[in-house]
Amino acid sequence: MWQDIVQGVSLIIQYFYLATEWLNIPSYGLAIIFFTIAVKMVLFPLTRMQTRSMSAMQEIQPKIKALQDKYKDKPEKAQQMVMNLYKEKGVNPFAGCLPLLVQMPIIFALFTSLRTFFDPVNHPSFVNLSKANFLWVGNLGMPDPIILPILTAVATFGQQYFSSMASAGKVDQTQRTMLIVMPLFVGWIARTLPAGLAIYWVMFSLASAVEMLVIRRSAKAVKGAGSQA
Repeated sequence: MWQDIVQGVSLIIQYFYLATEWLNIPSYGLAIIFFTIAVKMVLFPLTRMQTRSMSAMQEIQPKIKALQDKYKDKPEKAQQMVMNLYKEKGVNPFAGCLPLLVQMPIIFALFTSLRTFFDPVNHPSFVNLSKANFLWVGNLGMPDPIILPILTAVATFGQQYFSSMASAGKVDQTQRTMLIVMPLFVGWIARTLPAGLAIYWVMFSLASAVEMLVIRRSAKAVKGAGSQA
C-alpha cells in the first residue's frame, strides 16, 4: 500500500515534468512547484474549514472559560457543557488538524520518492537526470545546506503568522513563541532533506500565507456587508 502511494507520487511528479516539457521549459523543479500548487488546490476546502473553525473557536472562548469556571468543581459536567456549546455553534474542535493530517502522508511519500528519484544508480527508468538541477541546486534529490533551509524557515514563519492573524486577529504569547521556534526547527531539519522536498515546503507555505490573506479579506468583506445590511 505504502509503496503504491510512493510510486503514485513519483508518477505524478513525472507527469508534471512532461507538462513542463510541453511548455518548452523542462524542469523537475518546476514540476515539483506545479505539484505543490495542485496539492494546495485539492486541500483548499479543508483549509477554509480549518480557518473558519479556528475563528469560531476564538469567538466562543469567553463562553468556554465561563463554563469551565462555573463547573470548575465538576470537570465532567464542564466538559459536557463545552461539547454542547460546540454542537450548538456548529464548531468542530478537531477541524484545524485536518489539513495537516492529510498533508503528512504526501510529505512522507514525497520524501521517500525523492530519495531514489534522482539517484544516479537507482532512479526510475523514466527520469531524465539531466534535468535534476534547478536554479542553484545541483541535484533535487540531495540536500541544500544553506539557502533552502533559510527560505524554508522564512516561508514557515510567514505561513504561521498569517494563519494566526486570519483565525484570531491577534497573536498571543504561545503563538509568538511558536512563530520563532517552529520556523527555526523546520529550517534546521530542511538541511538534511532532499532539496525537492524543501522546495515543496517553501512553495506550500508561501501559497498558504497568500491563501490566509485572501480568506481573511473575504471574511472582512462578508462581515462588512452584513453590518451594512
